[in-house]
Amino acid sequence: MWKNLKFRSKVFVLTGVLLLFSILTGAGYQVMSNQIRDIGIKNASDGVLEARKEELKVLVDVMESALTAATIGVTDEKEIYKIYSQLLTNNRFFDDESGYFFVSDDGVNFIHGGNPSIQGKDLIDQKDSNGFPFALALNKAAKSGGGHVEYSWFKPGKKEGESAQKISYTKMIPNTSYYLGTGVYIDDIKQKESEIFQKITDYSNGFLKKWISILTLAFFFIILPLVMFMIKSMTEPLKKLTEIATDYSRGKWEENISDLDRKDEIGALSRAIKRLGVSTRMVIKKLEESK
Repeated sequence: MWKNLKFRSKVFVLTGVLLLFSILTGAGYQVMSNQIRDIGIKNASDGVLEARKEELKVLVDVMESALTAATIGVTDEKEIYKIYSQLLTNNRFFDDESGYFFVSDDGVNFIHGGNPSIQGKDLIDQKDSNGFPFALALNKAAKSGGGHVEYSWFKPGKKEGESAQKISYTKMIPNTSYYLGTGVYIDDIKQKESEIFQKITDYSNGFLKKWISILTLAFFFIILPLVMFMIKSMTEPLKKLTEIATDYSRGKWEENISDLDRKDEIGALSRAIKRLGVSTRMVIKKLEESK
């Protein structure tokens, strides 16, 4: 099939292959950049989340040591409550002051630095907005030696009834039935993920649009004119040489052959046909003289 195609068609096929390769290159770049974006965002988010988990653990460990030291020898529950309350109530931290400590006893809240109104309430069966029994999970995490639990919880500044993702760390206070915990909202991590995702996506899409625009302009104003010039510079001389060769076969030897000074295959073919014509005329002349 390829042998039967004209030179013009072959050049157009090769040009189409080049164009297809360029398009596939751009598409490959887009896919690769999206994969790099997703991996980068995930790694960054995981790194921030792990850092916050470690921060919660350090906060609880330090406060647990302070509570233990402050209640050495104290057995009266009211006195323990007084000491805990002095150390934990109004103890806010993090830049937005959303951080606080809480103390519970098998799900019954003992001290809550963020919402004193729930102190004394049994929350063991409480679930978050997604139906997750977070209070039971916090209790189990503390009794298992300390651990993190992710759930939804009301965040100050949000609309009433609207919750945000939060992760907490709980740990038992030695020689007591209480566990201490604190948490941090992680909805900002998801928000930053979305912002980074959008920025990278916009940049990638913008680059792809520029690439397509440049490729389109280059094709119509550079590649296509160049291809047409190449086709014309080859097909027209070949057409003339074909006509000359046809005339030679019919006994016409007075054709003026051009392109003899070209250094490419067209020039070589032109010189070869001219030599053929010269040698053929000489042979014919000798034959005529010998008669």
